[in-house]
Amino acid sequence: MENKPLAGVKVLDLSWVYAGPFATLLLSDLGAEVVKIEGPPFGDYTRIVPPLRNGASGYFYMLNRGKKSAAINLKSAEGKRLFLELIKRFDVVTENFRAGSLDRLGLGYDRARTVNPAIIYASINGFGGSGPYAHLLCVDPVAQAMGGLMSLTGYPGQPPLKTGPAIADSVSGLYLALGIVAALRLRDQTGQGQRLEVAMMDSVFSVLEESVIRASLTGDALPARGNTDPLGAPWDAFQTRDGHWVMICNLDPKRFYEVYVMIGRRDLAEEFNGADEAAMEKRSSRLAELNQAFARWAGTQTAAELMETMQKMNIPAGVVKQVPELLDDPQLNHRGMVVDVNHPQLGSVKTFNLPIKFFEARVGVRPGENPADPGLGEHTAETLKRFLGLSDGQIERLKAEEVIWA
Repeated sequence: MENKPLAGVKVLDLSWVYAGPFATLLLSDLGAEVVKIEGPPFGDYTRIVPPLRNGASGYFYMLNRGKKSAAINLKSAEGKRLFLELIKRFDVVTENFRAGSLDRLGLGYDRARTVNPAIIYASINGFGGSGPYAHLLCVDPVAQAMGGLMSLTGYPGQPPLKTGPAIADSVSGLYLALGIVAALRLRDQTGQGQRLEVAMMDSVFSVLEESVIRASLTGDALPARGNTDPLGAPWDAFQTRDGHWVMICNLDPKRFYEVYVMIGRRDLAEEFNGADEAAMEKRSSRLAELNQAFARWAGTQTAAELMETMQKMNIPAGVVKQVPELLDDPQLNHRGMVVDVNHPQLGSVKTFNLPIKFFEARVGVRPGENPADPGLGEHTAETLKRFLGLSDGQIERLKAEEVIWA
């Protein structure tokens, strides 16, 4: 089957920066047609975000390859009318403005569904459209802070840390894409569209692993614990003699005993041996000591030697890789995860592909494909002609009136 799963689905994308565009990138990679609606003065802010080359943003390309762009001023009366006319012919609207912004423009869901009852209107915002925090401004680190992630990231006794990449944006984008696909499925059954919303704080809270249930059952707040885990030993990132770091994650009490005998620390293996709760608690309480002993041995090994030993012992381990290494990583390239394209301004550029692999359908970017990101307003005339039947003369008038502006 050559068709992509979402072929035929049409998305009007009002979102910008990261969370919303990441969601619609996923939809595009699954086959949806995504038309970005960009407003003055410069469209999506990430068009001017580094890294830049020849006036083009690699950041913008990363999130918007394969999409189209129509530059329409939605603050003008005619721009609003055009947008509502487009809604009649599209399946999905996405946006990630501050909650209530589009309602104040007269373009929120209540207005949209009057022109198209089947429209799926999907929003991302910081805290949702209601509740005591709904009025607060939000960006990724704020969502990480308010959602609990920062309290769990970093090392004990140190200030809280956000994660390196924008995890709150990414997770909320994933949830929005999933919600849209589910809403499309429900519309197939009922014929009705609906509004759906993803809050960044909610998204972060939902991926705190055991922290939530532990707090519920015990009242305890888990502290930040760096790379360690109280259930395993050795468990940390260990530096090797050739300057690499290897993450070791052993949960098996039997493997614990074997490891510490193997590194010449039978004393520790005997002292901390056992598979019951008491033994696990003892290892957990003195994990720093156990990790230090393992670290001294690991420092005598190369990364390749350490990895080979861990694999032979059936202990999960992985080399800590820098991102430039990943662009040439044999596993990622085997999986088709590295997209290598020739961009008209950026030149040769690599980015990530869709990690969902369908075995009976086309998804993501295939070898030989060269998906471009859209120039600002590149598809304005095409969109208005194709979906609304406007003539060249009408389009020129809209340009003169700055309703379409790029």
